[in-house]
Amino acid sequence: MSFFKRIGASLGLGAATVETVLNQNEYAPGDTVKGVVTVKGGTVDQQIEDIDLHLFTQYQVEKDDKRYYQTVKIGSYRITEGFQIATKEERRFPFSFVLPLDTPITFGKTKVWINTDVDIESGVDTQDNDAIRVVAHPYTAAVIEAVQDIGFRLYQADCEYAPRFQRRLPFVQEFEFVPTNSRFRGRLDEVEVICHPESDGIEVFIEIDRRARGLFGFLEEAAGMDESLVRVRFSKADLQAGRGHLSQQLEQIIRRFSR
Repeated sequence: MSFFKRIGASLGLGAATVETVLNQNEYAPGDTVKGVVTVKGGTVDQQIEDIDLHLFTQYQVEKDDKRYYQTVKIGSYRITEGFQIATKEERRFPFSFVLPLDTPITFGKTKVWINTDVDIESGVDTQDNDAIRVVAHPYTAAVIEAVQDIGFRLYQADCEYAPRFQRRLPFVQEFEFVPTNSRFRGRLDEVEVICHPESDGIEVFIEIDRRARGLFGFLEEAAGMDESLVRVRFSKADLQAGRGHLSQQLEQIIRRFSR
């Protein structure tokens, strides 16, 4: 009987199982993620090579006028090295890791999840997936709120393939805003904002899409000259000076490039 049980376990039947339980399901980039991985033995003793947690998301790629989503690993974390799990035995492994600062927020279609991967010797590896909600880093939230304060509404956010930014990950998360007041409505189609929070401040890219006005405006739009990309960095002091201070600086930048 044990022979057939070993064969079954090697095929995934009666093998060890894994479950990951997080202390909470909502985090901001830079927060510490804590939880416990529980491994339960199956019908036979098995050798576990290691347990890893992988953090995943997806980003959009456009190729040949087609769009599709590509899965990307944001980070990997080794929970434990090899050990043997006996029949029906239960082992618990507490863990903690820091959510990377470039983790996208789960807004719109963006999803972030943790994959628990248990490598079983001579057997089928077992997996567990847990979705998490990622809210904006405080610095990113301050920028988004400031843009809204000066007369824009956030209507969409997505992760886009962007190798030109030469970041650690092959994508950036774009926050798209439309104007809601007379200062910018009629002058701008939209403003796209990309945020890269750091420990001592935040780097922000602002793409300002001017609305075509008159013949010259239409010629600009046709030539791709109706957009300006501005790079700016706000220090920790800028961010702590209050929403009014940040809003004023962002309004000056957007006004300058919306003429």
